[in-house]
Amino acid sequence: MKVYFTQVYIEPGVTFPFSCEFQRRLAEEVSAVAEPSATFNNSYGNEFDLHFYISAKSALQVNEIRGPSVSRKNKDVEYTVFLPFDVISRRADAPQYALNCLLKGVCDVFDVLEIEKTKLLAKKDSIIDGICSDSTMRAEPFWDPVQNKTHIANVFRAFFEKNQRA
Repeated sequence: MKVYFTQVYIEPGVTFPFSCEFQRRLAEEVSAVAEPSATFNNSYGNEFDLHFYISAKSALQVNEIRGPSVSRKNKDVEYTVFLPFDVISRRADAPQYALNCLLKGVCDVFDVLEIEKTKLLAKKDSIIDGICSDSTMRAEPFWDPVQNKTHIANVFRAFFEKNQRA
């Protein structure tokens, strides 16, 4: 089973500047430790993959998880993890905290699907540290210069610049 991540933000002005490279890297890291459970295989079949859509909402205080949606044509089981945008954007460690929230959402879905999460939890800090110390994980510049000047873009830029110097 492969695990995929895609960012889809539906609320205007609510977005995290993670790059496409971030999505690829996170997918590789999580896929390396995710093994389908009997529950997953019995429900969907052993040829199905797990797809997470990353989104955010400003009014949330904690994650909101939606799903599953099942695409038999694409052989995907899909969940959306909505992250608490306002809570995350107020933090100086916003990228790190966003990843903690996201991986908690992934673990919550693993629990529902009875997928073992022990390996992911053991690797969680390493995944977060690796992503947060790599400037290619941050998307900039945006095609829209206004997006480059938002509060969250500034928080991400400062965080990644600080971690590059450390």
